[in-house]
Amino acid sequence: MSKSVWAYIRVSGDEQADRGLPVAGQRRAIEEYASERNLHLARVFVDEARSGGTDQREQFQLMMHLAHQNPPPCSTILVWSWSRFARDQDDAHYWKASLRRHGVNIHDVSGETPDVQGGFEYVFESLIHWKDEQKRKEIARNARRGQQTLAKMGYVPSGSRPPRGYRVAFEEREIEGRKRRLRRWVPDPDAWPVVERAWRLRLQGRSYKHIWRETGLYKTPYCFNTFFSNRIYKGELWFGGTLIRVDPVVTAEEWARVNRNRSKRASGSYARRKGSRYLLSGLLTCARCGSSLVGFRHSGGMRGDGYVRKHWDSYVCVRRRQGTCDLPRVSAKTLEQAVLDCLFADVLTEEHLKRQREEIAKHLDADRPALEARLGALRRELDISDQAIERLLNAIERAPDSGSLPERLMDREAERERLSAGILYVQHQLRKPMDDLPDAAEMRQVLRVAIEEGNKIEAREELLRKIIAEIVVDATSANLRYRVPF
Repeated sequence: MSKSVWAYIRVSGDEQADRGLPVAGQRRAIEEYASERNLHLARVFVDEARSGGTDQREQFQLMMHLAHQNPPPCSTILVWSWSRFARDQDDAHYWKASLRRHGVNIHDVSGETPDVQGGFEYVFESLIHWKDEQKRKEIARNARRGQQTLAKMGYVPSGSRPPRGYRVAFEEREIEGRKRRLRRWVPDPDAWPVVERAWRLRLQGRSYKHIWRETGLYKTPYCFNTFFSNRIYKGELWFGGTLIRVDPVVTAEEWARVNRNRSKRASGSYARRKGSRYLLSGLLTCARCGSSLVGFRHSGGMRGDGYVRKHWDSYVCVRRRQGTCDLPRVSAKTLEQAVLDCLFADVLTEEHLKRQREEIAKHLDADRPALEARLGALRRELDISDQAIERLLNAIERAPDSGSLPERLMDREAERERLSAGILYVQHQLRKPMDDLPDAAEMRQVLRVAIEEGNKIEAREELLRKIIAEIVVDATSANLRYRVPF
């Protein structure tokens, strides 16, 4: 009776690595090997275009899962060579040892490992796995080196699709005696004016929705978030550590102006805080491991014994959820109330707030000369802007088909709106009399209502973060670190 065996076949898709070893060739060699030895080839697992540098391969993982059943469904797994099984030493040794403990052997049909006894076969296998890993690293190094060389020459090594406003231009060139078809990203004459228009509108302060209606570049206005953050529009295309220069849509200064606040808004902590329902989000640190605490809602419902469990909120250390920290869950309601009680008992006292009121009064008096000078400068700029708008209107009336004049007029009007808003703000600052500031007791009451009863939790969180720098939480205690001057 023939023994039941399986086979595993893999090709990475890399011509150099897999030359001469297509799927059909490996299958044929394995079938011949099994037939000559009266082995029943019950199942063949094939991973195509998958690297051997990782064990995250669909058919490989399926084979490992099935092979570890009890009793094992096969006695041996046949491979063409050890490099087909894995090119990572750790993966190869781990999976082979695990299979052998379950009574399943691995055998290469190409004869890479000499037929020796006394345990020396493991030594030879280890050397082969080391050689396969070095080969994989060499292939990767050569590929990266070649790609970086092309990037330094101004070509785009990958076949990815360029962003809006650019297209792929091919050119043939001989490199190291071999004719290559190389890619550059160049302005797309059809889309380039629309992209320029989108950037001009954004520089004027227009919203994504307005730009979307004006240009129709994307199906939804939300796509402009990544559009305006793309460095290629200031002429920078990065491939690894190499900069490929392309034609810019805007200057570096204009790009920076549009993206000035993007780094803060794009951060994960900022996004989580904005969508959080928990008052202390972003302020809590675990006293045991130093990680952050996050809000977590425990679901309610009826248990099997009829007990109705209510929903409840808590703060949980992120490493506890990973199993590496033993800080217990902390009731959100209890912790938030304790922090607010401590805040009003120790920090937002009438004595502290009275000192703050006095500091504000000093700043108002000290800032007045600078504010008056700023107001004069803004008014002069506004006069210049009004004169420019008048000249542009006269020019458009004389020549209705005046090319770029309407667009220049829009820029000037946007500038005028900005200057007018600046003047109103400075005038408001100058009109702030000290008498309008509430006394300490009233300030305390206003802050308490804003923090404890505010309608928008984002505003309450923001107010707390102006006062509290960090809260270090343990099972039965919490230490608050305040910001200067509190």
